[in-house]
Amino acid sequence: KISDYCDLGCEYCHESSTKEGKHADLDKLFDILSELPSGVELAIGGGNPLAHPDLLKFLHKLKEHGLIVNITINQGHLKQYEDLISLLIKSELVNGIGISITSNNFKHVQKLKKLSSNIVYHVIAGINTIETLNALIEMGDAKILVLGYKQFGFGVKFHNKEVDNEIQRWYMYIPRYIGKAVLSFDNLAIEQLNVKRLFTQAGWDKFYMGDDFTFTMYVDGVKQEFAPTSRSSNRESFNNYTLLQYFKFFKKQRDA
Repeated sequence: KISDYCDLGCEYCHESSTKEGKHADLDKLFDILSELPSGVELAIGGGNPLAHPDLLKFLHKLKEHGLIVNITINQGHLKQYEDLISLLIKSELVNGIGISITSNNFKHVQKLKKLSSNIVYHVIAGINTIETLNALIEMGDAKILVLGYKQFGFGVKFHNKEVDNEIQRWYMYIPRYIGKAVLSFDNLAIEQLNVKRLFTQAGWDKFYMGDDFTFTMYVDGVKQEFAPTSRSSNRESFNNYTLLQYFKFFKKQRDA
């Protein structure tokens, strides 16, 4: 997370990002990330990461260090930041783009598809409808990441019966979409939708990538904190550990 600033006002935002949100100190964040070996994959997000004034400089440094950078962009920002996104792709400063889907109007998504084939659509079970999933698949060649509904940040207050009902619709209908597109799920969606029921044990063993904090962790560059995931309340300051110290120490604690 490189920024807590966002002007879209999504009421369910688990990061609680607003127009008053601050940007991360990216020099400090790069110092933290620089101990990672080349080839490690980063998912850059916010808030609105495209609004950070030092984004380009930061991405150049990450590329020079050999880190694989992806960026998550809200669909509502595709038009406003069209030129910047094009630059990021053509300069190979990002390898993949995640689009947080907030509308069934895919005009600017279609334009982006002409620049990059490495696009993953992010949908939230409980916020996005199963009809939105169907519409994305109908566009063709869809790679879709299904996220669970996070009762964290603004997501706590926003949570209601309509969200739960939509999650139940996802639970009922998601089996129909297996095999129709490249689908992936975060661990919260796996839990909420009981995705394991859709696999044989052999299939599950082949595709499941592990519990949270097995290969992944969360870094909040704004608050300068580490956490197992973006919805974890248990966080540690950059001042207390290096990134690898944190990951190894707390992973060992989890596995004990």
